Amino acid sequence: MTDRSVAQSPIARMAWTLSGAICLLAIENVWIDPWIARRSHHRVPSLVAEALSGTWFMVLMAVAIGAILAVVCQVMLMRDSRLSTRKKALTAIMVIAALGLSAKWVVATSGTQLFARQQTEGKKHTVTLTWYASTTKGVKYVVYRGTAHAIHPEKLTPQPIEALTFIDDKVESGKTYYYVTRAVDPFGHESADSNETMARIP
Repeated sequence: MTDRSVAQSPIARMAWTLSGAICLLAIENVWIDPWIARRSHHRVPSLVAEALSGTWFMVLMAVAIGAILAVVCQVMLMRDSRLSTRKKALTAIMVIAALGLSAKWVVATSGTQLFARQQTEGKKHTVTLTWYASTTKGVKYVVYRGTAHAIHPEKLTPQPIEALTFIDDKVESGKTYYYVTRAVDPFGHESADSNETMARIP
C-alpha cells in the first residue's frame, strides 16, 4: 500500500475527524465563546452548555466517546507497519491535543477555574484565590481547602458568595494548602470541584 492510500484510510480519517471536532469544540467553548460574550456584553446567546445540565452531560459523553475512539484509532495506526513514522507522529500529536483540550473543556465548563496568589502583609500571610465565572447564570461560589492533595474537608465560605475572588487569611506558616471551588446554582446544587490549586506558606 502506498503512503497516499494509507493517508486516505478510514482509520486515519476517523482519528483526525474525531480529534479535530473535539479541539474545535474546546476552543470555541473555552476561549471564543467567553470572548464574544465579553465583547457583546452577553447579548449574543452562548453556545456553551449550562454547567452540569443534561445537555452538558450529553456533550461530555460525546467528547469522552470521541476521545476514546480517537485513541483506539491511533493505537491501530501505530500497529500498521505500512504507515510512515511521520504520519503516525502527526496523528498522535493531534490525538494528544484533543485529549488535553477535552480536559480543559471539562474544567472550564463544569464549574470554575481556580488560581491562587500568595501575599505577605507584615508578618501575616494570606492567600488570594481568583477564578473565572461559570457559564451558568445566577450561580454563586463556595471555596474548600485541605492540607493534602485532592482532599478538601474545610468549607471556607459558610454561605455561597457572588464574588470571583476570596482571601484566605487563616493560614499558618510552614503549611501547604490545597484549594478548590464549586459553583452553586439557585437551588443549592453544587458543581464538581474546579481544578485544584495550591499555596505553600513560608
